[in-house]
Amino acid sequence: MEHLIAPQKYVNPMIDVAFKYLFGTEKNKHLLKELLENVFKRKILDITYDNTEHIGDTLESRSAYFDVVCKATDGPDFIVECQVRTQTYFAERALFYTSRMIANQAPKGDWDYNFRPVYFLGLVNFELPESVGKTNGHIQSYSLRNDDNNTPMTDKVRYVFMEVEPFEKAYEDCTTFEEKFLYYMKNLPTFVDKPDTHNDKFFEELLMEAEYLKMDTETQAQYERRVKQMRDAKNVEDYMIKTSIAKGLKQGLEEGLAKGLEEGLEKGLEKGRAEGRAEGRVEGRVEGLAEGEAKARIELAQSMLADGLDAAFVSKHAHLPLEEVLALQKQYGKPDGEPHDA
Repeated sequence: MEHLIAPQKYVNPMIDVAFKYLFGTEKNKHLLKELLENVFKRKILDITYDNTEHIGDTLESRSAYFDVVCKATDGPDFIVECQVRTQTYFAERALFYTSRMIANQAPKGDWDYNFRPVYFLGLVNFELPESVGKTNGHIQSYSLRNDDNNTPMTDKVRYVFMEVEPFEKAYEDCTTFEEKFLYYMKNLPTFVDKPDTHNDKFFEELLMEAEYLKMDTETQAQYERRVKQMRDAKNVEDYMIKTSIAKGLKQGLEEGLAKGLEEGLEKGLEKGRAEGRAEGRVEGRVEGLAEGEAKARIELAQSMLADGLDAAFVSKHAHLPLEEVLALQKQYGKPDGEPHDA
């Protein structure tokens, strides 16, 4: 078989083809059974796989597709969903899936609504939003309970969400089955060989089944195609993000520069107008004072000349040039030497 990718020793269990191979096949159903027993804390006699596509009641109804669906012979139906890409409404998606499973149990005719329990296990490769009421850690459990006294309304619907990619613990620090499971789900593709220090029977069997070369050729081909599709999609997404960021930066710089120039020009004009107004006010005041002072001097000189005072005397005390005083004397003064009125 021509390889589309360079296979590792162990497959990535978060890729849907590998996940279904490890937990959704008859030969590996013991792994799924033990996983569900540990996660939901209940014994299961046996499980049988169900159709992973559940159709709505009408042609317009939305279908629900699940990664793995099984029924416990002595208990609930289980949905196991593996989600790699970030899902904004993952909790709502889980509600939709369980609601579809419950609705599909309704028989024709009368029904007392005594449905089989439906439990949902969601494995996600991203951090769940705070809106789902997260506690510390990467394993979140939910059920329908009374808000006041925390007693269950019903035990027939339960949800467990497990964050795979954000999980950071080393195997030696894992204290529960769920933590060890998260560790394997995240790190299994990186193992060159079976870790010598891991002696848990479940994970030894998981490692054995997860060897790429032990899968049949058809499953290998499906797995390789899926890996290539995911890599191509990731490359396209990275390119779109990169170009969008570059475009956004360019547009932001252009808009910022234009806005900055506009604001700078407006501020400059306003400053100029303000400075002009201030300067005009100062100059006006100066000119006004100068004109007033000159007028006062002339009026003083006119009065003194009218009283018959000497032109030289008037020039000195009115602070006016002698030539200007002589010109005023011709209009307002008395001939030199003529006494002025007492």
